[in-house]
Amino acid sequence: MKLLKIKKTTYSLLICFSAMLLATQENFAQSGIFSKKNKLNQYSSVGFGGGSSHYFGDLSPYRFFYYGLITNVRWNGTVNYTRQLSPQLAARVAFSYTRIAGDDYTYSQRNLTKFYQPFLRNLHFRNDIKEFTLTGLFNLLPQYSKGPQGRSRLMPYSFIGFGFYAHNPQARDVATINAATNQVLLGGWTNLKDKQTSGQGVDPTAPKAYSLIQPVFPLGLGLKIKINEKFDLGLEGGLRITPFDYLDDVGKSNYPDPAALAIVSPLGAIFANRAGEDIAASTGASRIADFANIATNILGLATPGTPSSNGTTVFGYPNSARGTQRWDSYFTTQLTLSYIISSQVKCPPIK
Repeated sequence: MKLLKIKKTTYSLLICFSAMLLATQENFAQSGIFSKKNKLNQYSSVGFGGGSSHYFGDLSPYRFFYYGLITNVRWNGTVNYTRQLSPQLAARVAFSYTRIAGDDYTYSQRNLTKFYQPFLRNLHFRNDIKEFTLTGLFNLLPQYSKGPQGRSRLMPYSFIGFGFYAHNPQARDVATINAATNQVLLGGWTNLKDKQTSGQGVDPTAPKAYSLIQPVFPLGLGLKIKINEKFDLGLEGGLRITPFDYLDDVGKSNYPDPAALAIVSPLGAIFANRAGEDIAASTGASRIADFANIATNILGLATPGTPSSNGTTVFGYPNSARGTQRWDSYFTTQLTLSYIISSQVKCPPIK
């Protein structure tokens, strides 16, 4: 049923995108988009840039989206080719490399009283996303001038599109302490998909293994600023809708039995449940004092212990799910510099 729902929503988004393109057919006919006259309006540009990335999902809830905009912020880079088809419409092909991240420890520090449950869960991840998209750009103000020389000084626009991305969620190994120097040593990054952290191969109710190739639907707003005849500066903010719940390797499934999981995936048993770690694996910070504060002052335990001695019990294992069934998504901001390619090709004179 969940797969059917995903396919239905994916088809709906594709239909919506197609409908927006079809809605411009009348404008195409009136302006003669494929006529020789309209070639004056057509030109191309290539751009490159980058900006910030912001993850929303099981480790960054949508209802507190403002925390997601300022917590665990990462980066993105992009290159694109854009073809202006008419004064109002353009098509863009883009490749973006985006890193997103989520961390229960870092997120909970925003408000430990409100987010004590994520603190106790103590999951984290990072994911490098390689994204290819085809996007329609729609100018929001009239543009009457023709060609690249007639570009407006300022032009707000909206965009919507579709594409695909490759991804691979990772998490750090358990942090350790150097006995000689008392220095915290962070673990390396490990791929999570094949670790069966949701109980694949152990729990018959667990979800099937997810794919590392997924569809994506970008939409958002931007502003083009004309610098001179050859260059534009672009400011853009866009949400990437993904009909997918495992960008963070966390879903609604219950925690698998650690002993059973250790048989089929020894490392999976470690990465599936990290409530018992005294050190936050992604930052190297100690969790012991905050754990005692939560156990004593919020949960009312007389003897809180430490995460390593009492973490899974305080968190509520095994009667809790690792996450929710809501789709994950990510938001990007981008600052791009675009070079205008003239549509007029001048041939050398024949002597």
